[in-house]
Amino acid sequence: MKHALPLSFYKMSGTGNTFTLIDARKSSVWSEIEKKSKIVRPEFAKVICNEVTGLGTDGVLFIQEGSEGFDYNWDFYNSDGSTAEMCGNAARCAAVFCHEDLTAGKLKSFRFKTGAGLVEAEILSDGRVKVHMPEARVINADLELKTKSSGATEKFVFVNTGVPHAVQKIQSFEDIEGMKDLAREVRSHADLMPAGTNVTFYTEEAPDKILAVTFERGVEDYTLACGTGAVAAALAAHLQTKKNLIQVTMPGGPLEVTFVPGSNRPLMVGEAHYIGEFQMNTEVLK
Repeated sequence: MKHALPLSFYKMSGTGNTFTLIDARKSSVWSEIEKKSKIVRPEFAKVICNEVTGLGTDGVLFIQEGSEGFDYNWDFYNSDGSTAEMCGNAARCAAVFCHEDLTAGKLKSFRFKTGAGLVEAEILSDGRVKVHMPEARVINADLELKTKSSGATEKFVFVNTGVPHAVQKIQSFEDIEGMKDLAREVRSHADLMPAGTNVTFYTEEAPDKILAVTFERGVEDYTLACGTGAVAAALAAHLQTKKNLIQVTMPGGPLEVTFVPGSNRPLMVGEAHYIGEFQMNTEVLK
């Protein structure tokens, strides 16, 4: 490519949730390009996440030097340029990226400073990644919202698993596409503004096994997987069944969520891998 930027962008997947990973440390090539071109990260995120102009990812994660005792700080943006405090699937991708690209395989566990606080990630012997998620809090176990799309008052378990989620248990996923209007309305419901919320639906296959899907803020659609959504659905199920280990299957694949007695920080285990390494034309910065 004649006018390619002199660095690679990495597209990664965490159970189907896709991200662009960028080494944004002060010594990186990206850091020099960012200063020289006066890049505004939220606008750049829209470009690089776009299916036409970029890599078609759900978000972009800039990995920076750690501060205050953290190994790395991160700066995360959704595909629409908005920020998110935390993303569990991105945490797994970040761990693999730091392990393979930033530490040349020398380190397998990392402490990340995120908008939701400390997030720890560890690469396991089977290649999956275990993430110590932020505190999981039940804000309102019986949230009722009047909705136009359903013509009724809908009930949710409103939780924060690093980011807010309105979780609703449903009977089946047969009409999950038909529930998108409800999800879209709840995402920006007046009672939950100004922050809004992610919306997660789940159905129970067994007391310790559920199916779940999340309508994500910033993406404004269902995604193949959402780490904080998996934890949110598992937390809602845990409140009912009291099961500490819950298998969560999202459209992109399986995740395991464990609630550790005596701790308010659940564990999440799932896969993360590279999709490809890409270069972009300098024209995208104009």
